[in-house]
Amino acid sequence: MKLKYTSLFIALIGMSVSSCKNQKTVFNNPYEGGKEPLGIIVNAQQVPVPASGIAGTEVTIAAKGLKKHEGILKFQFNGQEAEIKGITDEGIRVVVPDQASSGVTSFVVDGQLVFGPKFTVVGKVNLDPTFATTIGANGTVRKAIPLAGGNLMLLGDFNNYDNKGIVKKINRITRIFADGTWDRSLLSGEGANGTITSMASLGGFFYIAGSFGGYAQQGGGVNRITKITTAGVIDTMQVTTYLKKTRFVPTFNGGVNSTINSVYSFDGKVIATGDFSYYLRRRFDQPSYKYQDSTVTDSTDVRQLARFDLNGKLDSTWRFDKTAVGYRGTLGKSWPGGNGQLFSLMHDDGKILCYGKFTTFDNVSVGRIVRLKPDGTIDATFNVGGAGADDWIDNITYDAKSNQYIVAGRFRSFNGVSSVNIVKLNYDGSVDQSFKPKEFTAGQPIYAKILSDGLIVASGDFRTYNGVIRNGFLIMNPDGTLAAGYNTIGNVSGSAQKFYDIYETKSADGKRALLIMGSFYSFDNEPRNNIVRVTLE
Repeated sequence: MKLKYTSLFIALIGMSVSSCKNQKTVFNNPYEGGKEPLGIIVNAQQVPVPASGIAGTEVTIAAKGLKKHEGILKFQFNGQEAEIKGITDEGIRVVVPDQASSGVTSFVVDGQLVFGPKFTVVGKVNLDPTFATTIGANGTVRKAIPLAGGNLMLLGDFNNYDNKGIVKKINRITRIFADGTWDRSLLSGEGANGTITSMASLGGFFYIAGSFGGYAQQGGGVNRITKITTAGVIDTMQVTTYLKKTRFVPTFNGGVNSTINSVYSFDGKVIATGDFSYYLRRRFDQPSYKYQDSTVTDSTDVRQLARFDLNGKLDSTWRFDKTAVGYRGTLGKSWPGGNGQLFSLMHDDGKILCYGKFTTFDNVSVGRIVRLKPDGTIDATFNVGGAGADDWIDNITYDAKSNQYIVAGRFRSFNGVSSVNIVKLNYDGSVDQSFKPKEFTAGQPIYAKILSDGLIVASGDFRTYNGVIRNGFLIMNPDGTLAAGYNTIGNVSGSAQKFYDIYETKSADGKRALLIMGSFYSFDNEPRNNIVRVTLE
């Protein structure tokens, strides 16, 4: 009986398999109609002959399967098409084009692409071998502040530099020597618990600002700005509490409720600008409702710009109306400021250029840009004709030598003059008509700076400029054309805003150099984390 059941089971299985075969579904070939393989064989790891060269250099690259594509084959250096001098069964001879930059080469046939080896285009901008660090910082570097003796203070959103964070905590602030090596002598302790954006020097102390709420041993009592010694130690003082106990608290007893983008020192005062709406000051001798020690924070309605005494007290003589009804009905509030995000830069004479996303400032239509006199009132000598930028301004830098500004942002015109994403302004706010920028594609410049010789550096998330491949980094002549020989650097990869600051300096062997800081992880196709130094030949 057992054998009979087994035979029946096998028969049923066979019927089931037969049924499945009869119902087999036939699917379409997803690759049907696709292009035939090119048959080009190239070793992307091989070294071209020569491996590097300037524009105009003839280069030979070994490859198989090229002859059958002769006449329709194109060759590119990092996306820029080259002149083909000859094709054989063994390879190709090409000439490095004038606008080529370092990177991968490629063979292109009817839209199909085969990558070739890397080629280095030699130009006037090169990675500085005398800058000691290649590891860099593990977060955005916002600024480099030059110090006495040639050292630099780095500020930003990093908590490691050159992998030295495993030796000693590095939180948003560190000091380096001129060659980029880490200076471990800075006594910043735990550092800041949020981004440091800016620093000002006054009276033998540094005033640091940003979006942090604690610094070193002071986990509280700090509101986006504090005072530290030149050694990096937070400056503190002793206070007596309600219960007659003693505490050490920051000497700078003042701050704001939100991010400070910039801080300056002028005429014995500290000036902060940013996105805040309240000034804060602490009282340490107050009781709680249980008559225990308590810290009370007083708030005053202050928008976007504030001036402090050296102890942190708000200077109510600057951009402040003592008779206006402010926070919770108390008397005193600041002038209105801008109706959108605000950034700024300060001139040596105390004038402050404000820019960003606002369309009115102190209830006056200003077109996203306005300049203030040292007393905080609008400077009428800076006249952009009322129109200003027709969209956001991301960044402005000032060049004292030419007495001009370079402006980058999302705008398409400035004061009615067509100028897409970038414009140069004279000191009086008028558009410099001699600067005629070309078209950016697949993005825009977000940072720009006029160098001391008039050349202009720009960075952002753009792909090309005037039809030339420039992945997020370029150098222009004063008239807006690409500077010959200065645009051979390969790809710069990182965030949309790749650069936050550029500091003109010299390399260890005396060459002209740029220290570039920002949010990037590669520069010229090489791993570089948020800080790099290049030489300009």
